[in-house]
Amino acid sequence: MSKPYQDQFHLEGGEMIRQITFGMNDGVVSIFALLAGVAGANQSPKTILITLLAATIAGALSMAAGEFISGKSEQDFYKHEIEQERLEIELTPDIEKEEVRLIYKNKGFSGDLLDQIVEQIILDKDRWVREMVIEELGITDLEQENEWKNAIIIFFAFIIGSMFPVLPYLFLQSVSNPMAIFWVATGFTFGGLFLAGALKKFVTGANWLKSGLEMLFVGLFAYSISFFIGSLVGAAI
Repeated sequence: MSKPYQDQFHLEGGEMIRQITFGMNDGVVSIFALLAGVAGANQSPKTILITLLAATIAGALSMAAGEFISGKSEQDFYKHEIEQERLEIELTPDIEKEEVRLIYKNKGFSGDLLDQIVEQIILDKDRWVREMVIEELGITDLEQENEWKNAIIIFFAFIIGSMFPVLPYLFLQSVSNPMAIFWVATGFTFGGLFLAGALKKFVTGANWLKSGLEMLFVGLFAYSISFFIGSLVGAAI
């Protein structure tokens, strides 16, 4: 089998930055929303800490498993399409050559230049296969990725994000006023929400202040709904 295709036009490390950013976003928002719910239900700081830690591990494992499965499925799809295109080139080279010609004709090339482009492409079967997969099938990302590495990155990114609401409950258990711990955790998490949103700048290119404020408002919305529901449950019990 030929060497895996590598797309060299991605920003180096861009995929890792995306995973870290969105893993942190999920961690801080989901665990903060859970904190609001259990705190609204008037649970003790110890119960809240246990709940948040359990949700952190479960959420991180779920995110990592989802990333691994989706990444593996995506790579299996790419491999299948590449091998299928390779087989078609072996069995019906004239038809596949004409498809290359039509692709570049539709891009505006003609005459001798079109002939030269087609002949140059079909000289190398690996390049020919790659061209067909990208142009004909619309697959633009042919980079072979390590699913385990991606899953591990997502796992720890989620945990890092979740630590903003968790750490105050981890280190302030001796504080006698439960609401004081809650408000410290809330303030700490607001900073985490803004940071997680600001980091999206490295993925989307958006203004870091705007992204940070957007994430903060999303977190506040999730917090308000969860706290309200938790309060209703606490009052009903």
